[in-house]
Amino acid sequence: MPGEGPQNAYTKGETSGMKILCAIDGSRHSQWALDWLPQVCSPEDCSLLLVHAVDMTQFKSLSRLDRKTRSALVNLLECSLEGAARVLEWAELKASTSWGPVRAKLLRGSPAKAVARLAEREQADLLVIGSRGVTEFQPMLLGSVSRKLLMQAPCPVLVVKKPANTLKRVVLGADGSIESWEAVAWLRRLPEHIRPSVTVASVIPPLPMEGLRVPSRTLAVGDQVKEVLRREAQKLAVQVAGTLRKAGFDAKGIVLSGPPGAELVTAAARERANLIVVGSRSGRSAHEYFMGSVADTVVKHAPCSVLVHRS
Repeated sequence: MPGEGPQNAYTKGETSGMKILCAIDGSRHSQWALDWLPQVCSPEDCSLLLVHAVDMTQFKSLSRLDRKTRSALVNLLECSLEGAARVLEWAELKASTSWGPVRAKLLRGSPAKAVARLAEREQADLLVIGSRGVTEFQPMLLGSVSRKLLMQAPCPVLVVKKPANTLKRVVLGADGSIESWEAVAWLRRLPEHIRPSVTVASVIPPLPMEGLRVPSRTLAVGDQVKEVLRREAQKLAVQVAGTLRKAGFDAKGIVLSGPPGAELVTAAARERANLIVVGSRSGRSAHEYFMGSVADTVVKHAPCSVLVHRS
């Protein structure tokens, strides 16, 4: 993953067309990320940039160490850089068999910040990452590299949680927002030979009064409101499914009721989906994202890989 400038870079190749940035760290999840690429894009239409960062930010205060220890640590960090370069070279060799020219960058820096900055600098169209790295002992820890990237990335993020299979079934969360419509547009831009069946799920969230003791008159009003919401959700699901069918997808619309993130996860399990696609608003604070984001809930609990479309 990347770092702080060209002076620290190991770089090869050129980019053109749609730009895919894939984070590589040697974990099996990042290998799955590399294998997933043909499921969402065609090598002839895309350029590929492999990135890896060695995080040395925790070793800035070397002055407190004695000379022997400091020298040993420097040697260890140099070995880490060499090992990271080998990981990138292996990934580059593997990818080049089907992608042709592939670029690779090895930079120093905090991984999430560095990858996000590079994605912005490269104007990447898609960032592909594994849900878990070699240093993350539990999937999707609060503050993990994957979750930080979901909050910081300037482009759509594909979080790979399972080995690659043919992309056959997708669950798309539709809520009428700009972000969810952009997620629809992203699906429509898939190569013509990639046309999975899509279940468009429009979710009615619980009303704030549910689970509380309220007067029967209020409950009746709540039922009326829910019926209106259900009709609107049905209209949206039908509209989105129709848009996808016009683009060659086998698409259907469904209406769900409950916490949106949990409902999308349940729907994906029921439909045996390979991928969940959701929109996510940029500019959230860390607290707002981690505590209230539908996308975060989906990525944490999904039984499959997740595409989060950020705008």
